[in-house]
Amino acid sequence: MAFRVLIIGGTGQVGAAVVRALAAEPSCAEVVMVNRRAIALTADPRVRQVVLDTAAAEFLSEVTKLAQSLIAQGDPVFAACCVGVGQGSLKWSEGELKALEIGVVGGFARGCRAGGITRFALLSAVGSTSKSRLRYVRIMGLKEETVQAVGFQRLAIFRPGIIAGNVHTRELCRLAWPPDSGTVWRDRAGRYRARLRR
Repeated sequence: MAFRVLIIGGTGQVGAAVVRALAAEPSCAEVVMVNRRAIALTADPRVRQVVLDTAAAEFLSEVTKLAQSLIAQGDPVFAACCVGVGQGSLKWSEGELKALEIGVVGGFARGCRAGGITRFALLSAVGSTSKSRLRYVRIMGLKEETVQAVGFQRLAIFRPGIIAGNVHTRELCRLAWPPDSGTVWRDRAGRYRARLRR
């Protein structure tokens, strides 16, 4: 059965791998990427982008309209969020991180649900809990709680530790943790996320 996917964060390391995996799936009728700025896309006509200002007051309502337009096509529609700054979070203030990881992600999730999408996949991080004293882990936990509160019928949360193949993963980490001992390889993570409908 054909299906469609609405994704935010599809230009990042894991997100791009998810988009590639979806484009390789014959039953995927369309992948719609919500981007802050236009990017060069592959030649696959099933992959398109919609540029939205994630800081705008109407962001949630624009996502809702987009979700509704996909559902109107008649195929099952799934949503995925691969937003994340990873190692770059060290340079961000707590307010900036919350604005992205909770504000933007929460707005996208609520817009998807308001538009009729019932299945959602969320990229988080290992050990995430809102009770942590570690800033990044705490904010990831708050992000999870925000999306859980939206009320999706099915919510898949992915909490990778080290993502090998990621530009932020140091070479030492790649050597110290081979794929069979807990490391999640970027393309493998993308394929797992692309299977959220199953």
